[in-house]
Amino acid sequence: MRILHIIPSLAPETGGPAQSVPQICKAFTKAGNEVVLFTTNWPKNEMTWNCFSEEIADGFKIVTFPSNPNLLMSNLPRSTNLIKAIRNNAQDFDITIIHSLWNPLVSFCMREFRRIGSRYCLMPHGMLDPVVLKRNRWKKIPWLILWERVNIEKASLIIFNTETELEKARRIGWVFKRTFVFPHIIDLSEWRELPRRTTFENKFPNVKGREVILFVGRINWVKNLDKLLEAISVVKRRRPSAMLVCIGPDNDGYRSKLEKYAQTLGIQESLLFAGMMDREDLKKAYARGDVLALVSKKENFGRVVGEALACGLPVVLSEGVDIGKNLPQGGPVRCVRAVPDEIAEALIKMLDRSVSQGLPDVQALALAEKTWGDSSVMQLLGVLNSTIEGTGR
Repeated sequence: MRILHIIPSLAPETGGPAQSVPQICKAFTKAGNEVVLFTTNWPKNEMTWNCFSEEIADGFKIVTFPSNPNLLMSNLPRSTNLIKAIRNNAQDFDITIIHSLWNPLVSFCMREFRRIGSRYCLMPHGMLDPVVLKRNRWKKIPWLILWERVNIEKASLIIFNTETELEKARRIGWVFKRTFVFPHIIDLSEWRELPRRTTFENKFPNVKGREVILFVGRINWVKNLDKLLEAISVVKRRRPSAMLVCIGPDNDGYRSKLEKYAQTLGIQESLLFAGMMDREDLKKAYARGDVLALVSKKENFGRVVGEALACGLPVVLSEGVDIGKNLPQGGPVRCVRAVPDEIAEALIKMLDRSVSQGLPDVQALALAEKTWGDSSVMQLLGVLNSTIEGTGR
């Protein structure tokens, strides 16, 4: 098959899809398909308006189009060049998968596919979650009426990343032509070889001798980091050496709010924002961590959970992290309500576990191998093929 993927951005600061979508493209290519990925330079907007770039990565082509701020929502992109490329090239592909929602770029891409009579599939990456829909409702409701409802309901296939994500979307009352659940791909081979545990301390010496609770992701309101800070203040009463290390980009200046809150709680010396990290530096962080905490309001998947387990780290998750519902409770996994006292108790148990069991956690490694050792790529390709042939229900 010739498969086209469209995603607004591959910039790491835009979130998990910037990492997961190229992994999907890589897997499709490895399975013998011809894959092209259309994206833009947003949020940097550095390219001139009439330029674009092409590159080959892991066997598939990435075409990056210039973008400008949208006239209605200046923080989101528009790209007439990408729309023009769809108009001129859509018929060259057997199927297209569009990633994300509530973004003018993808909204107008889907509208263009309908206009030219070409089928498309949608992977919303959690953007149909009720938590997302409640955020900025005054913007989303008119956008829904004007464009997004028809974009969603006319998609030939909606690809969800967990059964829970699909159930939440159905409860809202969406009408879908066809759905399929496809968990994100985690290449375990990328996380098997880790540096020495002390390597992280070369750059961040203040973690030496501390018990490190890791958070990996955007520094964003949806991650419940305020509640995690409250939990750390509780943990420290019994584990004085515990500290929280946050790895990821700052969204909307949220980091400064958290730093002020840490001061209010009296734990500012036990909080470290380490910024964005590439895969090799992230390995150093996972190697130094004692437990990963992801207690978000919502995560349609939670890719970093798989990475942490693959590195032998136990994890503490909130009920909002959908992948947690598919993992066995106990052992290296704890799912709790996003309540500071419950988070703190789970963190203490996992810190105790890391001391008694040692790291890397053998059960965490085995769980990662069992859960992600075999992907469902071939199943998804079969569903895409039946969608193309019109045989899908």
